[in-house]
Amino acid sequence: MTFINKYNLPNPVCMYKWTWSTIRLMEGTTNSCHRVDGDSITPENYENFHNTPSKLKQRKKMLDGQWPGEGCEYCRDLEHAGAESDRLELNLHTHLAPPELEKDPKAINLTPRMVEVYFNNLCNLGCIYCGAEYSTVWETENKKFGDTHTAFGMPIERLAESRKQYPKMLEAHWKWLEKNAHEIHSYNVLGGEPFFQPELEQNIDFFETTPAPNLEFSVFSNLKVPNKKLRRILDKLTSLKERNHIRSMHIVCSLDCWGPQQEYIRSGLNLKNWEQNFLTILREYPNISLSIHGTLINLTMQTLPDLCYKITKWKKIRNFRHSIGFGLGHPEFDAGIFPKGFFDKEFDKAINTTADEEMKSWIDGFRKRVDATPYSYEKIKKLKNRLDHLDKRRQTNWRELWPWLDKYEDDS
Repeated sequence: MTFINKYNLPNPVCMYKWTWSTIRLMEGTTNSCHRVDGDSITPENYENFHNTPSKLKQRKKMLDGQWPGEGCEYCRDLEHAGAESDRLELNLHTHLAPPELEKDPKAINLTPRMVEVYFNNLCNLGCIYCGAEYSTVWETENKKFGDTHTAFGMPIERLAESRKQYPKMLEAHWKWLEKNAHEIHSYNVLGGEPFFQPELEQNIDFFETTPAPNLEFSVFSNLKVPNKKLRRILDKLTSLKERNHIRSMHIVCSLDCWGPQQEYIRSGLNLKNWEQNFLTILREYPNISLSIHGTLINLTMQTLPDLCYKITKWKKIRNFRHSIGFGLGHPEFDAGIFPKGFFDKEFDKAINTTADEEMKSWIDGFRKRVDATPYSYEKIKKLKNRLDHLDKRRQTNWRELWPWLDKYEDDS
């Protein structure tokens, strides 16, 4: 049974809109999933982050059988291409429905069950598809090279303004959480990089004094953290679970592909250290569930199968989930800008290397979406120009890693 069936709701109703809120505390924004536009929030109206006027309007549109736009095209286009979307996947989890629906299935003023928090942009990587909003590495680079806007269009000055408001936003968040932690099913902490931020341990301290025994506490990490510090924090998290202060603990480890291509894409990453930390959790912390989530862009395609091979080996130690999503915000990184079928070999190899049937289906669905995207040589030229710009900043050489892209010319 799906969320839609259980409450007799029309398509394209999406549980993300009903039960999920992402909060970016430093930016002062909230949205109902990673794919959609955000709404502004302040310390004064923070309590209403799940029921902003825009979110209420979008829920009404969905109840009228309409896609509301403003980013929902991501799932719409996947579904139209015959792929499994985020919406369809989450709609299977009926236990995450807001409590208000038990009395009124058409209610739109709701209590969130899934809350995701980006505290600030303190981060130790400069991933090429990221920007200063989520990485202080990027912010420092932008200032050094005189860039006046972030990768996602925010003026650099606004970051400084947001940082001034951050202490009040943080205070408002702790107050809201103190009142509502018992209602939350899933609580996700992101960054920046949480293991690089003091707020992660502040979260742990919060649940030391405010138990939430029904809550799954998840951390999204690039795993660039000293192994000794990683173990210390994991021991504290394990203690929370053992004392029933939280229901479960989950770590989502970010990784897109493998080899030097990944270390270029996730600038600052050392794969040897990443693997050491991942295997530490996998082997030594059986009470902490794990997953690997990656971003799919054209530059990850070459060595995505190599990562799938590694994952197949790691799963022999202990099972975990592998998922991927398309990178957003930079059209030149879209794998679909190349001709239809351009990455068939890589998709086939990834599918054949993956033992997980669910992941095989997901990868094949992503292939359909890639093949349905219009070819654009202009975006390919923009991709090369962007990489040239990054090479000048970082003293790197993308042509050594992606010679096929260097040689690519339009033959249409």
